[in-house]
Formats: sequence, C-alpha cells, structure tokens
Amino acid sequence: MARRNKLESATVNTESVAPASRRGFLKTSAALAGSAALGVLGPGRRVFSGQEPSGVSARGKMYGLIYFDVEDYFSPPETPSHTLPGQLADIMHKHGMRGSFHIMGERARFWERHRMTSVIESIKRHDVSLHYDRGSIHPTTAEEVSELDWFQGVDRVLFRELPGFQALQRIFGKCSGLTQHGGTFAAQIVYAAGKLGKPFFYSPFRLPGRNVAWYCNNLLIGGYQAPFSFDVFYKDTPKFEAQLAKVNPYLDKRAEAFDFTAMFGCHPVRALMDEFPDAINFSNGASPSPKDWVAPTLAKDASVPRILRNFERLIVTLVEHPKVEWTTVEGINNLYGQRPVRVGDRHVLAGAEEVVRNGGPTYTPLLSAGELLYLLARRVIAPAKTYDVPQVMGPTEEPGKNKPGAAVSPAALAHEIVRAVMSSGYLPPRLECGGGSVSLGSAMLQLACHATGRDLPPENKRRLSVDAIPGVPEATENVKRYKKWRIHGQRYRQGPILEHFKRQCWTLKPAFTQQEYDQGVALGRYLNPMFERK
Repeated sequence: MARRNKLESATVNTESVAPASRRGFLKTSAALAGSAALGVLGPGRRVFSGQEPSGVSARGKMYGLIYFDVEDYFSPPETPSHTLPGQLADIMHKHGMRGSFHIMGERARFWERHRMTSVIESIKRHDVSLHYDRGSIHPTTAEEVSELDWFQGVDRVLFRELPGFQALQRIFGKCSGLTQHGGTFAAQIVYAAGKLGKPFFYSPFRLPGRNVAWYCNNLLIGGYQAPFSFDVFYKDTPKFEAQLAKVNPYLDKRAEAFDFTAMFGCHPVRALMDEFPDAINFSNGASPSPKDWVAPTLAKDASVPRILRNFERLIVTLVEHPKVEWTTVEGINNLYGQRPVRVGDRHVLAGAEEVVRNGGPTYTPLLSAGELLYLLARRVIAPAKTYDVPQVMGPTEEPGKNKPGAAVSPAALAHEIVRAVMSSGYLPPRLECGGGSVSLGSAMLQLACHATGRDLPPENKRRLSVDAIPGVPEATENVKRYKKWRIHGQRYRQGPILEHFKRQCWTLKPAFTQQEYDQGVALGRYLNPMFERK
C-alpha cells in the first residue's frame, strides 16, 4: 500500500471534526499568562497551564470509576475465584453502577473454554478492557519490547496483544482499552494500543489537577492513587471497616482538586487466595511449563458471603458520594477522547510565551511540546490565522550532544523541523543546521523567543532537556520503579524502556472533555494520522 503523502498526513479529517462548545475554555492567551496562570472557565471551573490544579468542575463533581484486575487462569474450574468476578458484577448492577473489568486474554479464554456463561453474562453488563493477553507469562510484553528498537517494539506489541483484544471482543462483545499489569509498561505499548483505537489505563504522570493525559498520541488514564486498598480486607470485617472509613474523606479531597479519580475494587483472586498466581509461578523470570503451574491456595479465613457483603457496603458508599459521577474506561474515552486538531495563531503564540517563561520545552492545555515546536516552525514559514495540529511523535533515537556550528536563523530551524516531521511524523533526534547540530529544546526556545520578540534568556535560565516539561521528572521516577516488579527477569532492560519513555514525553499534554474547549478550537477523534518510515 502506498504511503500517505505529506499534506494528507498533516490535515484534518473534516468528518471527524466537531466544533467545540462555547463554555469558555482558554478563551484568550491570558489563560496562559504568568508562571502559574489560571484561566477561568465559568462557574467553579479553572484550567491550568501546567503549574496549578484545575479545581472542581462546573457541574460540581469529578468523574470516577471502579476497576478490577481479573487474572486467575491457574485454579481448577470449581475454585470460587472463577465465579467471584461475576458476583461482584451482579452487586454493582443491583446498585446501578457499571464497573471496569480488566481481564487477561488467557483468563477470558478459560471462562470460555469451561463454558462459564453465567460469569460472562454478568460481566457483559459492565465495561471490559484487556489486562494483557498472557499476563506475566515470560517473556512479558515489556521484556520483549525492552530488547527492541522503537518500530520493532510497536510491531511486537501489536503481534502479542491483538489475540487478547480479539478474545475479549468475541467473548464479551467489547474491549474498551489496554490496562497496565504490574510493571508491564513501555511507550511503545501505549502507542501501539492507540493505533488500535484503545486508550491505555494507568499513568506514571501526575499532572496538576488532571488525571487523564495525552501521551504517545494516545489517551492515558490515571489509575489508583489512594494510600489504602481492599484486596485482602474484604474477608476481615473489622479491617475492612477501617479501610472503608477512608473512602469518603479521600474522595472529598480528590474532588476538590482533580477532574477524575480511579478507585480499585480488587484483584478477585487476591480477595480469596493466599497469593497471586503469577507470583507463585513467574517471579524473577521463572518460566515453568503450563503442566507445572501451581494454583494459589484458598485463604483459611476466606468466606465468599462475607466478601460480597463487605463489597456491597463499598459500592453503596461510592454510589452515594455526592461529588463523584461514576463512569468506566469506555466513558472516560468518550469524554476525553477528542483532541484539538485545529488551533488559532493566538494559541501558538500563547504557547511560545510559556516556553520562554519555562526556559525550555513545555506543553500547554492544547498542545504537546512536540506539536507546539512544529507549529512554531510552521508559523515562521507560513504564518496563518489557524493551523492544523499534526499528531507529532517524539524522536526514536538518542539525540547525542550538540555540535557547534555557524549561527542558525529561525527560518533555517523551522524548515528543518517541518521537513523532518512531514517526512516521517516523528521529531528528529537533533537538527542538522549551519554545519553543526542543534537540540530540539534549544530550537524550541529560539523559535519561541523569535515568536514573542524576546531575547534568549541567560544560559543559567535555560532548561533545554525533556525534563523541563512539567511532570516528566516525577513520571520518570515512577517508570524506574517498574524494574522492581517481582515478575521481571533478566531479560527486562530498564535503560531502553526509560530512553523511549522520555523521548516520547514530547507528546505529553493534559486531556480535557469536549465541553472544556472554546469555539476557537476544532476537535477530532481519529487514529494517529502520521505515517511511519522504518
């Protein structure tokens, strides 16, 4: 199949573009003025520029969801861990709440193989996402991806996980997303899921006030962040009650500062069993054959009726909370899944002001650092009142060090950026101009100063690496912790995982609902249009 031409890959599919609401989001570039600027959105709603939380929404509620990681395909069919997920689903249905079940492909096929139709039918009334096709079976998807370059890694994810998406679609008639299992995370995984139109659930980012973000041109949905859990406590009522008492204060506090919060229902297998089955079989890279897999043992104090009674108490507490509007992974994707596809020149200029203020690359509420860099370049070459927003990806290679050369004009930088992006959809690792090389951060600061008529800041005020982007240093530390997941074996290479993760932070920006954008921003919902050149 012929590759798409340059113009086609950067323009908007008008059939997918919706005019944004008039509810006043980012109405002027003043919304971005000041190092911690806030723009008013209407009653009770504020939007942040990357420094401050956005506050409670105009409707007075935050969005929330409850999810379950469903992983046991080791226990004999008569074990109650196979029917417990369906019982949890029935309780939520009784109270008018839809849950999000994150199910391994192998787990779903177990139910299908053993004709557990009642469990399947109960879960069908809720939302379903893939919790990786084979879970912790080695090599895990993250282990394989860590050994491959960017493009090979993306291809491998598609190869590995497509059977799981197909299984859930066949068994449940739906599959809303891909959800993180343990330390199985990589930028290539997030991007590959996006190519299939599936958001990725769980995020290493902690952006102020926003718990849903764009990364690798895919929607990244924040997972559970509470300092308490329920897994092993449902079967112990006094201990459960101590955990339950923490729920309302936690949600009250979250609703004051965040747009969305996820609650974790449980691992059904851990609510009943003494240990996770993958910890028994696959810790530290262990890879026994299926005939040698060991099933977890039922906890001595496990009582299904008691677990269900306490779980129902949790659901009643959640449903009655006045500040939360409950939804699902599918619901969050529908709410946040439209992104800016055409912005005004004033939005680009406001972004330039933010770059100058930050001393280096940053995102805005509308544009990732990569999109902003590209549009600053387009603004030099062909100024316009509005610009289409291409879904620019970060570099795929190590940028290396700058090589001094002759002074480079903004026009030369702009032409090199546009040429590189339009030829591949990816930012180059560095810009070759004037007989030397220029880093992307340096080029972005130069173009931002050119757009705003400012002088370059002194050397000690410049922050030219990707770490200048708000939220990246903290997220990098979170990704580093994935190496400690007890399942990872020697095949897991942290270095490449971190390198690709940071390069793709050029694609990071907060996500907003359609109603939060003003009429000057056109929105669209479609798969990544940029093409790849390997």
